[in-house]
Amino acid sequence: MNHEIRPLNASDIPAALKLCRASGWNQLSEDWERLIEHEPGGCFCVEVDSELIATATTTCYGSDLAWIGMMLVHEQHRRQGIANALITTCVDYLRSRNIRCIKLDATPEGKLVYCKLGFRDEWSFHRWRREGTDNGSHHFLSRKRPPESDSSEGWNLELDRLAFGVERSQWLSRLAAHSRVRNLSQASGMIREGYLADYLGPVVASTPERAQQILHELLSATRRTTFWDIPQPNSHATSFARSYNFEPVRNLTRMWTGQELVPCDLSLQYAISDPGTG
Repeated sequence: MNHEIRPLNASDIPAALKLCRASGWNQLSEDWERLIEHEPGGCFCVEVDSELIATATTTCYGSDLAWIGMMLVHEQHRRQGIANALITTCVDYLRSRNIRCIKLDATPEGKLVYCKLGFRDEWSFHRWRREGTDNGSHHFLSRKRPPESDSSEGWNLELDRLAFGVERSQWLSRLAAHSRVRNLSQASGMIREGYLADYLGPVVASTPERAQQILHELLSATRRTTFWDIPQPNSHATSFARSYNFEPVRNLTRMWTGQELVPCDLSLQYAISDPGTG
């Protein structure tokens, strides 16, 4: 069966959220808005009988690195080649932009698809979860008008570039608009609201001591259930997660394709920003 792929736009967000809820994902409308605003020509979807049944997005960080994310296919339409077609569309779009390295974060099921399309393993990471005591509380965020202190101003951009691999100030600014942001000397971090849980990340720090300090400030801001995605090689972050009563609940693999791998420094990266954007 042929499925027509078309651009995903802001008017599709309610349908995309419905797909998120059906799949048990954590995204809010702000997450979709951020992706479409950042890369308006690089977000895609598939409709069947006027119903949105699949999505995929791209996020570019200059010409050196880009991400593929939000790969969602409705359960009733899986194993029909839709995911392959969407990934191929995303890769073709990014190659037309002359992106040097393309990355994504894969579930064990998705990894089988991506390997066949030429993606290779970079490293693995775990999602950690801490149960909340007040999952009805959204006290630290104002979704309509974020506090003035919650901005990316003051974010340690050089430290972030070393940790992530490329400069991403524009994306950090968009992310900060719906996050609680904390900046210390040689450490920066965010935490934001999600549908199922608050999400901790990104967090970068020059030393474990700095990381522990900023993690304490960020995690003290919420009583809700919280997700935290940690690169497996960062053993200090894993130790901190256990000390804050987080438990690993999900395994993922960071994968890449392209002209050459853009490396990052995982010793500085204590939480990723999101599996859909790195």
